[in-house]
Amino acid sequence: MGKRRGISRTARLEKKIDELMSSLNSQKETIADRVENEVGNRDEQQETLEPNIEAPSAITTSSVPATQDPEEATTLNMTKPSSSSVSYPDEVSLTEAEEALRKFRDETSGFLPLVYIPSYVRAKQLREMFPFLWLAIMCTVSASPRKRTALGDQARNILVLKVVIHREKSLDLLLGLLILVGWSHLQKRDRPFWTLFSQLIVTLVCDLGLHRPPSDPSMFCAASSASDPRVLDLLKSRPHEEQRAVLGAFLVTSMISNVFKHAPGLRWSPYLDVYLSNLASSSKLHQDESLTAMVKMQLIANQIYDESLYSNSGRFPTLYLSALRSQLRETIREGNLSAETKSHPTTMELFYFTELLINESEISQPVIPRNEPNLRRFEVYQRCLTSIKAYFDTFFSTPTALLGNMSFTSYPRLVTVLKSLHTITTLQDPCWDRATVRKSIDLIPTCDKIIGLFEYLKAASTLLSLDGGEDESYNWGLGVFRKLRAAWQRDLESVDMENTANHESNISDGAPDAGLTVPFNIISDWWLLNVFDDF
Repeated sequence: MGKRRGISRTARLEKKIDELMSSLNSQKETIADRVENEVGNRDEQQETLEPNIEAPSAITTSSVPATQDPEEATTLNMTKPSSSSVSYPDEVSLTEAEEALRKFRDETSGFLPLVYIPSYVRAKQLREMFPFLWLAIMCTVSASPRKRTALGDQARNILVLKVVIHREKSLDLLLGLLILVGWSHLQKRDRPFWTLFSQLIVTLVCDLGLHRPPSDPSMFCAASSASDPRVLDLLKSRPHEEQRAVLGAFLVTSMISNVFKHAPGLRWSPYLDVYLSNLASSSKLHQDESLTAMVKMQLIANQIYDESLYSNSGRFPTLYLSALRSQLRETIREGNLSAETKSHPTTMELFYFTELLINESEISQPVIPRNEPNLRRFEVYQRCLTSIKAYFDTFFSTPTALLGNMSFTSYPRLVTVLKSLHTITTLQDPCWDRATVRKSIDLIPTCDKIIGLFEYLKAASTLLSLDGGEDESYNWGLGVFRKLRAAWQRDLESVDMENTANHESNISDGAPDAGLTVPFNIISDWWLLNVFDDF
């Protein structure tokens, strides 16, 4: 009996093993057939969609119009599928994704032109080939604040996992990170991450080797510079999308470094000079024209922010500032910048902001006592006022519907210029008439107008929200501008109550001037840095 039971168990076990193997083989054949069918269907779709594409660097998931510029066709190299296919719990429908991509392309990207996506590229194609860039765009322009926050959290988790832990490197990760940081004020600000992500941008650029010429065996161990024709050819051979990414990385990381002062941005080099001149001369895209103009102005601003250049004397030489002013004006000179590019508010806002930095540097930390009217100081004050007024005229002329697309760098600039307006409104100098400033542009009404705009943008975003959630991305700006208004209202009341006659009498008697109510020294203004640390 025992023997028969043993044989019976063995037989039953063998039977179960045979059934399991048959089931596994059946599943394997089914999966193989399904994959083969999907590949076949995709091949048929690609053959249908791309009959006119010949260039291997063209976007192969979409037919290129016959009138399309060849440069535009090679903007995003989508011939190779991404190594990862990512799905997210908060999925975006195809209709939502198409609308988000359209908005980003037509309205948002112009405020910080870091990536160019041709109009014929669809959201599904972009997701297949550049999944992280697609995710960054979705969490930037999604109409749902809740979904935008959820997707943003996932994007940050992916970055930490892929770049920090697994040390992955790809153009997709770099482009997506640039977009994520460029509009990071729309994400949840539960902890500061601007400087960290700025350094991740620098890391990706260096790991991808985009900051130097591509490797060439014929030049192995050869001593060469950016002026070497062979090096120039190698640098210019990089696709425009890579050159654009490096310049965008410099722009974003420099702005973050100048605001937070925690870590340097991507270092400028002669190689980047080649990218800048090549993109400016060979690209016909208005977006690239805008990017190169912004980079040139940022290079000028970086020199103003570099305290080592004037730490010994306490101020820049007048001739040096005059040279910077000439370079700045040359950037937007007719012939160097098209009317379309110049008409975008961000271009001119950055111009007037940089002009203000130069003007204020001319009177930062004065080395002579101000005990009598001085024509030179008056001229500099007047130039500062002109730059401030031009900046706000440009800002307020921007269509309200577009202001919600501002990049995060617009906020520190806005606070900085507003702080300059407060300074020039309250400074004490016998050569300067504070009442004239308030007639030209009044500080408190300007604050009220900015607060009103942000309140409108927050309410409009909440109304347009697909899930009815409140848009909290404007809370930081509203909080800061309301606090500034309250503090500056008290300052102005104190200034108005001051006995100007006694003050001027003290000056005429030889008493030293108390100087500016708030010094003209934005570069080392720790009050501003404290504001931005909470950003």
